[in-house]
Amino acid sequence: MHKKKIPAAAKNASPASHAGASQAAQLLQKALLVHQAGNLADAAAIYQQILAIDARHFEALQFLGMIRRSTGQLQEALDLLTLAASIKPANTIIHASLGNVLMDLERHADAIVSYDRFLSAMPDFAEVLNNKANALSALGREAEAMACYEHVLRQQPDFSDAHFNRGNLYMDMRQYAQALADYEHVLRSHPGHFQSWNNRGNALLKLERLPEARQSYQQGLSIAPDNPELHACLAHAYKITGQLNEAVQHYAKVLELTTVGFPRQNAALQLAILHYVFGNQANVDALLHVAKDMLGNALIKDKGSLIYCAFMLKIQLWWQIYRQQAQNPQAQGTLYVIGESHILSAHNLPVTYQGQHLQCKGLWIEGCTQWQIGKVETNHYQQLMRHYLQALPVASSVLITIGEIDCRIDSGILKASKKSANTGTTDAHNTPNISLAQRVQDVIVAFLDFIVAHARLCQLKLIISGVPAYFINENGYTGDQLQEFGQFLTLFNASLKQQVAERGLDFLDVFTLTDGGGGKSNQQWHIDEHHLRPDGIIEAFSRHLLTS
Repeated sequence: MHKKKIPAAAKNASPASHAGASQAAQLLQKALLVHQAGNLADAAAIYQQILAIDARHFEALQFLGMIRRSTGQLQEALDLLTLAASIKPANTIIHASLGNVLMDLERHADAIVSYDRFLSAMPDFAEVLNNKANALSALGREAEAMACYEHVLRQQPDFSDAHFNRGNLYMDMRQYAQALADYEHVLRSHPGHFQSWNNRGNALLKLERLPEARQSYQQGLSIAPDNPELHACLAHAYKITGQLNEAVQHYAKVLELTTVGFPRQNAALQLAILHYVFGNQANVDALLHVAKDMLGNALIKDKGSLIYCAFMLKIQLWWQIYRQQAQNPQAQGTLYVIGESHILSAHNLPVTYQGQHLQCKGLWIEGCTQWQIGKVETNHYQQLMRHYLQALPVASSVLITIGEIDCRIDSGILKASKKSANTGTTDAHNTPNISLAQRVQDVIVAFLDFIVAHARLCQLKLIISGVPAYFINENGYTGDQLQEFGQFLTLFNASLKQQVAERGLDFLDVFTLTDGGGGKSNQQWHIDEHHLRPDGIIEAFSRHLLTS
C-alpha cells in the first residue's frame, strides 16, 4: 500500500483568511452533497480543494479520512483522522472514526484508547462498545470483551452485530452452544446474513452435529454462492466425514474464487493431500507449488496446515528419489492403513507382511486421537473409523496408526494429566485426577476396545502401530521436561504393546525403531518432528513387527 503522509506544513498551517474560509464553507456544502450521493471520488477531490485552502480544516480532514478508509487507503486515513483529532480533541465522533481505522490496521490497543475517548462522553453508545469489544477480543482479553458485549446487549438486546461478534468470542472460548444461540439470534432477524450461516455451521461442527453443519453451510451458499469461506468450510465438513469427492469439489471452488492468500494456499494443500490419497500424482506437485507459499508467513496461525504442507513437500521429494532407485515385486494384496496424518507416510508403500508383498492404501481420519476413538460420546472420528472398518473386504489386513497426537509434549494425555494434577479436578477429557499411568491405560483400553469390536465383524487382521520417539525442537524446554516427555513416551508404548498383546493383535513397534535412548529419536527415521519417513515404516515391518 502506498503511504501518503500529511506534510508537516499542514500540521502547523495558519487558519485560512476570511475569504478563504467562506470559499471553504461553500465547497464543504458541495462536497457533503456529493459524498451523500455516494460519489466518493468527486467528494474526495473537493475535500482536497478545501485542504488546499485550509490544511487544518476539521471537516475536510474528517470526511476525506473516512473516504480513504472506505477505499482501503488506511495509512492516509489514519494520518488525516489523527490530525483532525488533534485539532478538535473534544469532538466525540472523530475518536470513533480513528478507532475504526486503527482496528483495520490491527492496532487493537490503540483502537481501544480511541474508543474509550468516545465512550467517556457517550458510555452507552452500542456501536462503539461493540467495536471496543472486538478489539479486546482480538487481544485475547476475553472477560473484558464479554463484559463489553453484554453491556451493548443490555442497551440494545436485538443488536445483531453484537450477537454475531459475541458468538465469535464464544467460539474462541470453546463455548459452542452459546455461540450457536447467538448466531441463530442474528438469523431470526437477518436470514440473509450468510456469515452467520457459516459460523453457525462451525458451531454445529464443534458440537458434532455434522449433518446440520453441512446444511448451514449450504444455506449460506444459497445466499452467497461465490463465498470462498463457505466453500472451504463445507469442504472441510465433507472431508472429516469421509465424503472426499464432495470435499474436492468445494476446495476446487475455493481455488477458482481466490487468487492469493492463505485460503487459496490451504485449499491447494487440502486438494494435494486428497489427490495424493486418490493416487492422482500428476495433480499433487502443481497444487503443492501453490500451497507452499504459506510456509515462512509469520501471520499464518494455522499450525496444522503449516505442518501438513511441509510434510507433504518432504513426502513428495522422498517418493521422487525412491522411484528412481527401488524395484519392488508385484503386490499380492492390500494393507489398509487407517489413521491421521501418519497414513500419508505409508500410503502406496510396498511392505512385506505374513510372507506377502502388500501395497499400503491409506484411509485418512484427520486429527484423530486414541482418546477421541475411545470416548463414550459418539463423534465423527468414531463414525468414520467404524465406516472404514466395516467397508473393508472380509479378512483384510489393517494397520491402525493413531496415537501420536495423544502423545505430544504440549498437548494430549501428558498436558491433560498435568492440568488435572495442578487443579485437583477433572480436565478437558472429563477425567478425574488419577495417575499418569492409569490415564494412559484408560485411554488405550477404550481405544482398543472400540477398534477390536468393530474389526471383529469383518474378521479383520489388525496391526496396531506404536508412537515414535520424540524428534522435537528442544529449544524452550528444560532438561527435566524433555526427560519427563521421554519417560511418558516409554510408558505409553509399553502400555500399548501390553494391551495389544493381551488382545492377540500384532504390534508395529516404531518406538523401538526410533528410540535412541530415553525416548529421544535416534535421528534415523523421522521425516519431520511428527512423522516417519516411508522407508522407516518398511524397516519397522522388516525388523520391529511383533506378531501375536
